[in-house]
Amino acid sequence: MDQVRTRRRGAVLEQAILDAAWAELGEHGWSSFTIAGVAARCGTAKNVVYRRWENRIQLAQEMLVRALRSADEVVATSGDLRSDLLGFLRGLEAFYDGPFGEAVRGVLLERADRTSSLTGPEVPSPIVAIVDAALGRGELTARPPALVQNLGHALMTSELVHTAAPLRGPAVELLLDDVWLPALLRRPTGG
Repeated sequence: MDQVRTRRRGAVLEQAILDAAWAELGEHGWSSFTIAGVAARCGTAKNVVYRRWENRIQLAQEMLVRALRSADEVVATSGDLRSDLLGFLRGLEAFYDGPFGEAVRGVLLERADRTSSLTGPEVPSPIVAIVDAALGRGELTARPPALVQNLGHALMTSELVHTAAPLRGPAVELLLDDVWLPALLRRPTGG
């Protein structure tokens, strides 16, 4: 009996394209990541992909934002601010160390306006959860400004963009202990 192929539409099709993009990026890396490759892997036409995303940068950005959102869903805190922040940075180190880091770097470097929804003033939900837990335990006495909460991953991303490699090993702990943690623990001054 012939297999009946159903036509994918809407959110189902969009998710299939994003899944194909993820697989394509993982297998071929950023330099070989193309709309044509994603369309072929997904079993659809290039114009179907182009109707949703103008170029590979927009497609990769959407894929990465969704991946980060799904990673945000489960946040467990250990009971120690430093351990929680280190766990977050180690997860970012692993994410950036490979084709997905290449995609983050590519999106940030290749966008004409050099902006991205991968960066910005919004504090990622894992950091919100870590800060909330630290506030609840009394490790932090006040919520740090968004700029300070974003400092750790902003510096990790900056290093990735500028050197084409993520911070690794002891450099991650140096960032945490000498820059991010002291900034978070700094007591606000009156004003």
